[in-house]
Amino acid sequence: MKVAGHLGGRLKLEQAGRQVRVVCTANLEKDELERLALLETGLWHPPFEDGLKTLPRRFRMICDRLSSIYPGVRIPIAPHDFKQIFISILLSKRVNYDIVRRWCREIWRRFSNGFEEILSREPELKKISRSYQLSTLIESIKDLLRLREEPSRIHPKILELFGRPGKDLSEYILSLPPELSRLILLSVKGIGPKTADSILLATTTSLESIPCDVHLVKFIDRMEILKGLKRPEKGFCRRFLCKPESAERWGIPACPRAIEGECIRYELLKHLGELGGWFQTLVYLHGRDFCRSIKPRCRECPLRDLCLNSRTK
Repeated sequence: MKVAGHLGGRLKLEQAGRQVRVVCTANLEKDELERLALLETGLWHPPFEDGLKTLPRRFRMICDRLSSIYPGVRIPIAPHDFKQIFISILLSKRVNYDIVRRWCREIWRRFSNGFEEILSREPELKKISRSYQLSTLIESIKDLLRLREEPSRIHPKILELFGRPGKDLSEYILSLPPELSRLILLSVKGIGPKTADSILLATTTSLESIPCDVHLVKFIDRMEILKGLKRPEKGFCRRFLCKPESAERWGIPACPRAIEGECIRYELLKHLGELGGWFQTLVYLHGRDFCRSIKPRCRECPLRDLCLNSRTK
């Protein structure tokens, strides 16, 4: 049962075998309900496994094995729930998922009218928890909303092509090409490359938004898929575009780290393309179960025969 956002409390999704049943108490046309259900289940995109044959050999072997261990993984998106996605991802920094879920449920129960309501009742929000994640969330929301009064913080090429943001910032951000939306998100306090990509992966159809989290970086290092690469840094990501072809299209410089082949995000984009977000999701699941940062379960890992690192243990 969906608990917040668009159709919160009125939409229920059930899976029985290979069928998904949609129950909705809102007055919606069938076509619109089907569209929303496809987005929120991840069924809007054909099976990612169909694209494995396009990958380089090493990536293809690993993705094929991961997809057999975690079958049916898809990328659900909720472009109509930008604010809820924003809140949940900002709160998820260095904290257990169950705690984030508890915080989110409480925030969505108390504040149903968006960012402005949260800021107008800031002391009440702080009663939910004294953890730094909630304080950081408040500062990020304030800084995001300030973009309306300080459009000079937005790249001038974006303003030239798409104009200034209106009252609904989330609508403005999601109306842009994802690589430009990423630039705007990265101008906000508390949002780095991983957070920006996580937001875009969950709210747009941009499957090339690859959150380079600790699970992904550790997995790539242990499997020795790519070597000697640097993680994305906000100082570069907020000023440049990752892909040279996007840079040429929008008239914004390409990232020098991408050009020099130093950035792990760009190298993943180059090798994986639209399978990038799916690959990161599979690796996240595997990192949670086996390839942990601390005390990895190498002896039980079903990828042990493919992992060059585990052979030395």
